[in-house]
Amino acid sequence: MLRKKCRVDGRPTVSEWPVRIWSAEEIPEQYAEAVNAWIKGAFSDYQFVHAPKRRTSQQSYAYVFGYGKDRILFFRESETGGEAAIRKEEILRQQIAAVSVERELLKIKIILHYHDAEGQKGLEFPYVPSVYYLYDPFLNWILGREKEFMPGVAEREHPRPRKLYHESLAMFNFSLEAYRLGDGFDDYCYESKVHRRKWLPGKKTLEEWLEVSMERGKFELHSLGYFRKWTYYLSGKVSKI
Repeated sequence: MLRKKCRVDGRPTVSEWPVRIWSAEEIPEQYAEAVNAWIKGAFSDYQFVHAPKRRTSQQSYAYVFGYGKDRILFFRESETGGEAAIRKEEILRQQIAAVSVERELLKIKIILHYHDAEGQKGLEFPYVPSVYYLYDPFLNWILGREKEFMPGVAEREHPRPRKLYHESLAMFNFSLEAYRLGDGFDDYCYESKVHRRKWLPGKKTLEEWLEVSMERGKFELHSLGYFRKWTYYLSGKVSKI
């Protein structure tokens, strides 16, 4: 009797979820020397996170990052000439021109778009959506908010336009993230387009776009059905990513 082929479950297990590093003693051994050499001041001045490599994803990689005192420290495992090495990057918060967040099903990543002497670059922080509580404070901090900032609380004082609610419930819900760039908004630009499959005319996918000008930059949202979403936080330094 032939065995049925089983599909490998590529979803990350709890052991592959990013975790908070609370003390210098908890830094993974391979990163310890590099991290300790870069810290200026006390360890408590920074918030560190360790993201393990996902065994079921070839594109995945392990990394450690810390942020605080207007600095972001990034450490990633790499292979150079067959020998393990640690890639190190440091970004000052003032170098960041824009931030984008890309999500597709259970995959999500924050991308920092920043400037240095060589031009504009991007640095990616992939993670599991289940640990949003480790990355939302990071995103808040990057955009000049308190780490504990909650858009839902800020929205109570400056509610979103009800017109958007009637145009698109999804965009209305997602627009709450715009409060990271300001206290509220009255005007916005919304567009949508329905995509139909030629071979399945009964199946359709809704693509939507939303733009909102806030006090500290422009908030842009792009979604394709229920599975893919792109969020952009643009500062005055760039007009488009």
